[in-house]
Amino acid sequence: MRLTPERVARFLEELRTPGTTALAAAAAVGVSDAAIYQRRTRDREFAKAMDAARAEAKQAM
Repeated sequence: MRLTPERVARFLEELRTPGTTALAAAAAVGVSDAAIYQRRTRDREFAKAMDAARAEAKQAM
């Protein structure tokens, strides 16, 4: 499955859930964790969005 803008948005929303890993969030939207980490490496804004989502999840705990 391709990492479409809709899947990116859903992935980030899942990642904001406390206790959710990137692997679990990727699975929830139907993409591989490899696709997520490849995108993170290539796309600085996506990497920042992932970091922000993780920080939100951590604060919510």
